[in-house]
Amino acid sequence: AGAIAVQYAAGAGARGIATARPGAATDFVRELGVDHVVDHTADLDGQVREIAPEGVPAIIHLAGDVVQLAGLLAAGGKMSTTLGFAGDQPDGVIAVNADPSTDILARLAAGAARDLHVPITRTYALADAPQALTDFTTGNLGKLAITI
Repeated sequence: AGAIAVQYAAGAGARGIATARPGAATDFVRELGVDHVVDHTADLDGQVREIAPEGVPAIIHLAGDVVQLAGLLAAGGKMSTTLGFAGDQPDGVIAVNADPSTDILARLAAGAARDLHVPITRTYALADAPQALTDFTTGNLGKLAITI
């Protein structure tokens, strides 16, 4: 989801900061069009504040600590999360769920027509679907596909 979200944001002209481990993961994210990549295993707050001292206006939360990330929002900023949150909802955080309405799908399709790249890093035969699921849980860059 992050690889697609990054491309949609960049295509809409957004200036982006993504999180990734140093090395191949950072290179992978940069190739998708992100302006800045920070190491989520290091001082995340410090790295983001170095780029955006007043905080960021918007966050798409697909991984990581929702409370920590909410603390990086600028005054009045908004954050959408697909993961939800436990306890009190931080200010500006909105939980989102899939909404496959005709309007949403049409807008996504229009965006996809703008050179959206789905980075498939490995393809499996249907008989190898159990291995694909195992590999998915180990954390891969890009998408895994199963052919039918």
